[in-house]
Amino acid sequence: MPQSKAIPQTPTEPLVVLVVDDEPDLRELIQYNLIECGHSVLTACEGISALELAQSKLPDVIVLDVMMPGLTGIEVAKRLRSQTQTSSIPIIMLTAKAEESHELEGLHAGADDYITKPFSMPILIARINSLARRTKIDSDTGIALTVGPVSINLNEHQVLIDREPIRLTITEFRLLATLVQSKGKVLTRANLISHAIGPAVTVTPRTVDVHITALRKKLGNQGVLISTVRAVGYRIDEPDTTPS
Repeated sequence: MPQSKAIPQTPTEPLVVLVVDDEPDLRELIQYNLIECGHSVLTACEGISALELAQSKLPDVIVLDVMMPGLTGIEVAKRLRSQTQTSSIPIIMLTAKAEESHELEGLHAGADDYITKPFSMPILIARINSLARRTKIDSDTGIALTVGPVSINLNEHQVLIDREPIRLTITEFRLLATLVQSKGKVLTRANLISHAIGPAVTVTPRTVDVHITALRKKLGNQGVLISTVRAVGYRIDEPDTTPS
């Protein structure tokens, strides 16, 4: 196993992290550093066993390599998002491909974050911790948020439309909650990155746009509640109920 000094980290609640990569040296290095930071680690070297572990153990975060023999990371992410038990588990995708098209492919598949190889181990650990913290939304403003027929239960991490639940990724959930909490106000992409994704996470404005597109699609007819403010960002408003 490659040698690596333990990475000092800001104390965080211990996590269960599933690491999926077909490169044994990298898989072991990530596992070593996560354990040194106080986390528990599950590992898999291919997609089928990754799906089985995710479904049986329900980890807090999944670190998922894109390019694997057999079932690719993209397909694994899609299957995780399609199943109720695993649909909201945060996913960080790893890839050796740096092109924007590959990043967008991963985000469309349901990834919450995306890191290109080779990467800094402290950055990966920080991203894992940040993503896990985002699952525990501060609910000081109240348990429920609403806009039109859409309601958000912050404590239970649940979104309902006309009392029917819909499945969102962690990032989609945070974006929706952030927009609803600022109902009627325009939020720049930088605002959304800071409040919904995290100030320590470097993403492009295009990444925010991809998440918003996916969110609108999942909201169905209520996707129109999210307005694009050209050259600025996004806003969510109560639907107009004035009789025509």
